[in-house]
Amino acid sequence: MTDSQSSPPNLLFVCVDCLRNDAVVDGWGETPFLDSLRADGRVYTDLFATATTTTPCVAGLMTGQYSEHNGVTSLREARLNAETTTLAERLSAAGYDTCAMVTGPLVEETDLDRGFDAYHYREKEASLFGPWERTAGERLDELDDPFFCYLHLWELHEPISVPEGYDERRYGRWPYERALSALDARLEALVERLPDDTVVALHGDHGESVTWRGHPAHEAAKTLRDKLRYERGVDTRRVERAVNRVVDRLVPAGVPDHFLEAGHGETVYDTTANVPFVLSGPGVDAGTESGVCRQVDVAPTLCDLLGVPLDESTVDGASLLGGFDDRTAYIRACGAALRGHENWQRAVRTCEEKYVEYPARDWSPDLYDLDRDRDERRPLGEAAADRRRAMRRQFPRLDAVDSERLDIDERLHDLGYL
Repeated sequence: MTDSQSSPPNLLFVCVDCLRNDAVVDGWGETPFLDSLRADGRVYTDLFATATTTTPCVAGLMTGQYSEHNGVTSLREARLNAETTTLAERLSAAGYDTCAMVTGPLVEETDLDRGFDAYHYREKEASLFGPWERTAGERLDELDDPFFCYLHLWELHEPISVPEGYDERRYGRWPYERALSALDARLEALVERLPDDTVVALHGDHGESVTWRGHPAHEAAKTLRDKLRYERGVDTRRVERAVNRVVDRLVPAGVPDHFLEAGHGETVYDTTANVPFVLSGPGVDAGTESGVCRQVDVAPTLCDLLGVPLDESTVDGASLLGGFDDRTAYIRACGAALRGHENWQRAVRTCEEKYVEYPARDWSPDLYDLDRDRDERRPLGEAAADRRRAMRRQFPRLDAVDSERLDIDERLHDLGYL
């Protein structure tokens, strides 16, 4: 790396796939590095993903646009709109050396490589828990100041492989926590290689439901639910809620996961939609922001922090620097596990309420009072019809561009999505 007194700050953007917010802000596992990053940085505790599956999330954070505008609406319909400008393109135009290290569904066919001088795609088995850790460090060392490196990590994505020495109770109850503890040490080693004038951004593309994954009773119940609801179109929500509440009472997990959910992509619950966003480094004031904000605010915030021009009319988000009022988050569930568009969900969330609807189903929408029902267990009844109508008006008005389906089913099958 080259030194330059007049150079703007570098940016290392670490996006950990499946990293849920409470795992970071509530200190899951043993994560001294992440704890110090939060203590020294700016923490946004109520930021919500634009979707709960990877490719639409990454497109949203990279463009500042919702899926309807950037064209990436699901894992399959994932070609970036040709008219959309990416964060990498903006930073490259400002003189940044741009590099991405990605995996999972972020293949070049998505066009998410636009603006990167180097776009390194790797197989999912290559992680910071193995020899690839050295490769990642060497690529960081080779970048010229100022640089923007987007580092997409897969260590928390199922199937999780916990490194030797970390598969112990003191590192967490679940493989997810233990892998996070191991990842913490690897991230610290990477960040120690960086110049002092580097901003580190930590983010999760979406969260993850982790509590019951792999439990035989959960697997059997979920298989039956999925067949009835997703294949036959049966509205099983009332029964699901009853089952979830019974399990909560009999076997409390201590986290707000729903018994009948696992992984991500199937719901818009906060467990999979609320993601961490932490900024640390030069120009960043330490503190905590608890206002509701959105994944589409990430790119405008980073441009603002780095002093890179951004035409606000080209994005759906806005910078979070300098304080902000609560915003209305727009969230979609469009994962492959839903088995088709007819099972997709969309929601709007404020600091007080969440409204969920099922556009292709003749089902009543759900409205949650988050002050009284933070874990989204008991939607309000018919008496809240006026509140539901008011929340429905909060959906952003979006003229959708065409989405292009990619021929990547073999890749998605290999990743476990199909």
